[in-house]
Amino acid sequence: MKRILYIHHGGGLGGAPLSLLYLLKQLDRSRYEPIVLTLRDGPIVDLYRQEGIETHVAQGIYDFSHTELESYSGTQLWRLPLQVARFLPSVAATRRYLTQFKPDLIHLNSSTLAAPARAAWREKIPIVWHIREPIAKGYFGLRRTWLTNHIEHDSTRIISISEFDASRLIPSNKIRVIHNFVDFNTFDRNISIAEARKKLNLSPAQNIVVMLGGVAYPKGTLVFAQALPLVRKKVPNTKFLVAGQPPTIGDSSRLKSLAKFILQTDSYDRKVMRAASDSIASGHIRFIGQRTDIPQILAASDLLVFPSVVPHFARPIIEAGAMAKPVVASRLGGPLELVNDGVTGILTPPSDPAALADSIITLLTDPAKAKAMGEAGYRLAKEKFNAEINAKKTFEVYEEIFGD
Repeated sequence: MKRILYIHHGGGLGGAPLSLLYLLKQLDRSRYEPIVLTLRDGPIVDLYRQEGIETHVAQGIYDFSHTELESYSGTQLWRLPLQVARFLPSVAATRRYLTQFKPDLIHLNSSTLAAPARAAWREKIPIVWHIREPIAKGYFGLRRTWLTNHIEHDSTRIISISEFDASRLIPSNKIRVIHNFVDFNTFDRNISIAEARKKLNLSPAQNIVVMLGGVAYPKGTLVFAQALPLVRKKVPNTKFLVAGQPPTIGDSSRLKSLAKFILQTDSYDRKVMRAASDSIASGHIRFIGQRTDIPQILAASDLLVFPSVVPHFARPIIEAGAMAKPVVASRLGGPLELVNDGVTGILTPPSDPAALADSIITLLTDPAKAKAMGEAGYRLAKEKFNAEINAKKTFEVYEEIFGD
């Protein structure tokens, strides 16, 4: 039996850790023994352990992010020297865990894990590097060059979750494009809509539009909030739900709150709250926080919106497909690969609340079209994002390395 150490960069819920969880559910435990090492504690640790997966929270290992979703630039530039200083100590800390666990293979669950990659390379352990977010171009390309060279040099195989993400890497015969997938047993289109709405305290007569991803600039939460008043002019009985990280403004500590204000680390959350203030007061938008009942939330919805403003893979789109829900998404990055425009959903220009609102109105006012798109999305998800098929492709990468 081969022992595989899966290293993940965070502890919170989100697309990357949930994608890893779904992969591990498909793993043949008679052939592979999985161990998960997360760099931070959080709810995902409990989810892994509930599935019977040995999971540890690392001490002294830090990631290095230079992606479209998070990079040390702008108001976050102050973090760059700190992350650089942590790199070599993180390599050393990882080597101690490798000595402890003695894995036959390392599977890195993010492009941000350069330090663990270097540690595994020094220990001569094969590495599967899973690229789940597009590498940022940056201002001068120095960090991008360093990181992409690192990914090419230290990996045995590279798995990219989209053609777009692969395009940001150094071309290599190591790269395999394998889309994320959905467990159709969990994302069951037959979940009762009435029961799902009842649990969420939603009226059967309301039009429910859902966004998954919380309050974050890359996700386009501000655009989503700005679109709601425009939608309600044409379709008044509409409610928006935002699942994921809620707005975090200020801090219980006055000193930390002042620091956030000076560094502008919560400026985006403030913009979202200002744009949504009237809708919050009227009850037409709800920020429902981090959730583990995403299938039920999708069941309760009429459509899913993915209004991203930076290109990245969109797990919510394939989850909506599994639930036979139509989607409205930004015309960039991942959605371009996941949405058949006009067939499974509608693609709109990013950062355009009016265009987003028009597309939402189109689906809410034409239930027949919305239903047809949902059905087409379900067929596409079955074909391209099936857990059994796509997980098997990942395990075939393991077999290439082990020579099975």
